[in-house]
Amino acid sequence: MMTWEDQYKESGKLWGEEPSMLAAEAVKYLQAKAGTTAVSILDIGCGYGRDALYLSGNLNCKILGIDVSEKAIEIASNTAVQLKNSNMKFHCLDFSDLTRDGFDIVFVSNVYHILQQGKREKLRHAISRALRQGGLLFLSTLSIKDPEHFGKGSAIPGEANSFRDKVYLHFCTREELEKDFNFLQVQSLYEHEYYEPRITGETHHHVSWVFIGKHTP
Repeated sequence: MMTWEDQYKESGKLWGEEPSMLAAEAVKYLQAKAGTTAVSILDIGCGYGRDALYLSGNLNCKILGIDVSEKAIEIASNTAVQLKNSNMKFHCLDFSDLTRDGFDIVFVSNVYHILQQGKREKLRHAISRALRQGGLLFLSTLSIKDPEHFGKGSAIPGEANSFRDKVYLHFCTREELEKDFNFLQVQSLYEHEYYEPRITGETHHHVSWVFIGKHTP
């Protein structure tokens, strides 16, 4: 089975240079509430840094991107150096091993649905630790309405809306996200339909949830 490390080594910037759907939605949301103070952003599962670059270019912010793929972090770090952008830092790190906290924003694009149940719980704990009080989570994850992948492959026994085809994928309902992230105050939760091009020439048709939550006492 091809790992993310293998995919980045083989294809490099797999989704091209354009930002993810969540990055575009986050910038739109934050620009509408813009202040002059710089914000700190943690990008979990940052890949090769396309979203960090977009966020940095459109917001007053400093970004730490983390990912378990050494190749992805190498590409992202080289981009930051080439652009002389000192507001972006990248580290090869599993979110479970993150020790830094106090982030204004935690950004998690298309990571939640590739994690198995226990790992999703660990991610929620990591988000809770990393966010400052009053901080915001921006998260995207596949909906059960996703036309590209839902229901394909073998159902995972004892785990609703989870399947293994080429890879493991979990699909969320509104009720599940509200329950999973009940330590946050929901600011916005909606489904978003979009097309995701890849440099391989494929275009995937998705329906994903966009979850924006605020960390309150």
